[in-house]
Amino acid sequence: MPDNAAPPVCLTIGTSDSGGGAGIQGDIKALASVGCFTATVLAGLTAQNTTGVLSRHPVPVDFLRAQFDAVRADFDIRAVKVGTTWSAAHLLAIAELLADLAVPVVVDPVMVSAAGGALGGRDARAALIEALLPLADVLTPNVAEARLLTGDETSGPGELAQRLIGLGAPAVVVTSGGDGEDWFADGLTALRLDRPAHRTGAEHGAGCAHSALITGLRAHGLPLSQAVLEATALASGAVRDGLTSIGRGVHPVDVLGLPARAPGRATAV
Repeated sequence: MPDNAAPPVCLTIGTSDSGGGAGIQGDIKALASVGCFTATVLAGLTAQNTTGVLSRHPVPVDFLRAQFDAVRADFDIRAVKVGTTWSAAHLLAIAELLADLAVPVVVDPVMVSAAGGALGGRDARAALIEALLPLADVLTPNVAEARLLTGDETSGPGELAQRLIGLGAPAVVVTSGGDGEDWFADGLTALRLDRPAHRTGAEHGAGCAHSALITGLRAHGLPLSQAVLEATALASGAVRDGLTSIGRGVHPVDVLGLPARAPGRATAV
């Protein structure tokens, strides 16, 4: 295959979801759906399924660094996503590693899962704001995460996006899940991103997919606003087409159209 036909390489830094619907596993699928190859750096492991996070195990910071060094030594990284990272020590190490990597960085501050589990600690808030926000292309919290970051328990997504810009984020997308009202802000403009509110019960991994899709589209060279709009539509479709027969809790999204790819049903190319 000629070099110019190779898919762009994205790096996702985050946590494994043993249930396969979100986290690193969800990122790999979402990035593949927009034609990207994915390298990974694990910050942690979870014992998790669609009903929630049952146990978690952070990866030692030295091993996180070793993974990053191995990936960077061999791959031309075009964009980075940072997801669930657990601690201030992890966040500070990641910021140091990314400081001279001049590519788009999408920061998804995963603190609350679709199944309702709390994933982040308060000790990580200051490190995220002080160390990672200056390196970010865009921050992509949901409303609950935006409220944790800002300390604002009452405002809606539009106001929360502006508050996060005030904290130093260059651009923000605040997602509101089933409400169908997301907001994009970049300090110059604010845009409400209306989308269908699909109430399928298949939202597990929706936030991970959304931020990973932005990452992949940025790796292809799309401007940020266009990447956000396209990723919002694709993530909404993944909820609409979610795998409602899988899992007993919040079912996983489907970014790949898996039922159509089953043996005997795939369309010939």
